[in-house]
Amino acid sequence: MLKKEKESLSKTSESIKCKVCRFEPPEFVLEAIRQRIKEFQKLGRDGYTRFKFQPFLDLEIDATTETELAFCISTANSSAKAGLRFQKMLEGRDIFSMSVMDFEELLKKSGVRFYRKKAVYIRDAIKKFHSISLPEDDTARDLLVKEISGFGYKEASHFLRNIGRENFAILDRHILEWLEIKQRNLSRKKYLEAEQKVREIASRLGKSVAELDLFIWSMKTGMVLK
Repeated sequence: MLKKEKESLSKTSESIKCKVCRFEPPEFVLEAIRQRIKEFQKLGRDGYTRFKFQPFLDLEIDATTETELAFCISTANSSAKAGLRFQKMLEGRDIFSMSVMDFEELLKKSGVRFYRKKAVYIRDAIKKFHSISLPEDDTARDLLVKEISGFGYKEASHFLRNIGRENFAILDRHILEWLEIKQRNLSRKKYLEAEQKVREIASRLGKSVAELDLFIWSMKTGMVLK
């Protein structure tokens, strides 16, 4: 990296760090972040958890690893709330026997964009997921991007974070704005460079990347979702 690029990166990191440090959320937001991290950890450990989104949304969701996979596919280029509505509709259903049309109907009802294409991705991902052995290191993300249709680096990072892997950055538009990055469609190289910036800032603040992500998301949206 050139000297000017390093200096620019350092200045940007300090700028973001200062903005985060100045933000003092109320205790209920901090508690919601702690709760969400515990829910992610339980999902990764046990294969299921109950997400509680109060006081931000009057919503609780019983999630499994498979419905979380479906949720993360559903939110790509769509809203988190639409994805949550979709995941809620999956409760109590035998998702392993659901057809593409079944998923399509629920996605459409939930207001998820590109529901036809995502229905195919979700059906195929659920069928394929248990044949994939995820390594413990960062190569897990590369494997998911390779094997799961509908997963780019952001979506794979989203899923891994939501099953308790706390060192992956979910570079959605909210986080990219905070990183002062105007580009939205990042190449693998650019994604990893931006993620490293997030990791450095998180380390300086004494937070995990997962905590910092939820922290920034709450600043941008006023909510702690997932």
